[in-house]
Amino acid sequence: MIAIVIVIGPHPIPQSLRHLTGSLTTCLDPEGGYRHHSGMRAAYKFRGETHACAYLPDQLCTLEYTVPYEISGQEYEDLMNRGYRKFGRFLFRPVCAACSACRPIRIPVAEFRPDRSQRRAWKRNEHLEVRYARPGLDDQRLDLYRRYHAAQANRKGWPETEKEAEDYATSFVDSPIPSVEISLWEEDRLRAVVLTDVTPNVVSGVYHFYDPELYPQSVGTYCMLQTLELARRLNRKWAYFGFYVAGCGSLEYKARFHPCEVMDERGHWHPFAREASRAPGTGGVGEFGEPE
Repeated sequence: MIAIVIVIGPHPIPQSLRHLTGSLTTCLDPEGGYRHHSGMRAAYKFRGETHACAYLPDQLCTLEYTVPYEISGQEYEDLMNRGYRKFGRFLFRPVCAACSACRPIRIPVAEFRPDRSQRRAWKRNEHLEVRYARPGLDDQRLDLYRRYHAAQANRKGWPETEKEAEDYATSFVDSPIPSVEISLWEEDRLRAVVLTDVTPNVVSGVYHFYDPELYPQSVGTYCMLQTLELARRLNRKWAYFGFYVAGCGSLEYKARFHPCEVMDERGHWHPFAREASRAPGTGGVGEFGEPE
């Protein structure tokens, strides 16, 4: 059983398997097209140790991992529609014995309409320069990531972690499918990074982090809106935003981007219904918060 983990937000990835990862092998071509390489071949598939849930403290969490040698964008999209997510080359999904609160959530891009607060967030941050590139790693990105997590540990009680360059590359740079980094700049200052995966029909938000100084101007909401904007520019039908967890203030905000759909326990997508999204042991859905 694997016991050593590195923490990516609330999701652990087994540190002892980092040596399996290789270099970035696929990306969007300069015209925004899509390159396929087919035939998923799994190198390893296993379950991690059961541990305290980072989303719902009164629950226990177990994650099932798959580490493929190769996987196409369409294959990953199919897996997302079975409840999988990924960091780098590590695919995972919750297989918790007593809880099924982690529900995949997605937004139909053509139907999305920002609400008043989201429009305000866009206006507050539209002065930032938006750049698109392959995910990369340098001192600016690593420093921003560390400052963001230090601020979240102080503000939200996140576990304090000191991510090394190798860990960042494993989680965000080395991807077997096309990935796009959206970076937000104020002159020469890197202000935010939004990491996404791109499949034939989906832009999937992987992770975002930002300068804690910009928290008052709702830059987290702006990062989410930029993910939707990338999906619109690439003519993708859906934007996937990972898991919605009722009762977890760090994830409930995702349902503020509407219309949206959540996946039920049988793998079927349904329009989000607040009253139907009750998490075990939480007493119902709390108020939506600011994006992390």
